[in-house]
Amino acid sequence: MINLPPSVQKVLEGRIDPKSQHLLEQFSQTFLIILTIISFISSYFSSSVILGLELFLGGLVILLLAAVPPWPYLNRYPRKFLPVRKLHQT
Repeated sequence: MINLPPSVQKVLEGRIDPKSQHLLEQFSQTFLIILTIISFISSYFSSSVILGLELFLGGLVILLLAAVPPWPYLNRYPRKFLPVRKLHQT
């Protein structure tokens, strides 16, 4: 990633603040549990494993599109760092 232009590095870096990361983890886990239950029930009642897999994979793609790119909503609470101090050599 060092050899990429700075504009591409900025897009691919994907910084997200800790509070948003925690919220996203909770949402992702809940979404995956609900998606698994829905996929299992639909697969069971339709007697089609393929339908269950298609539903699960479709929901997983939606979750990945919502969570993986560095969307602006994932950086609502940016962390402020202290400025770098210069070391005095004596």
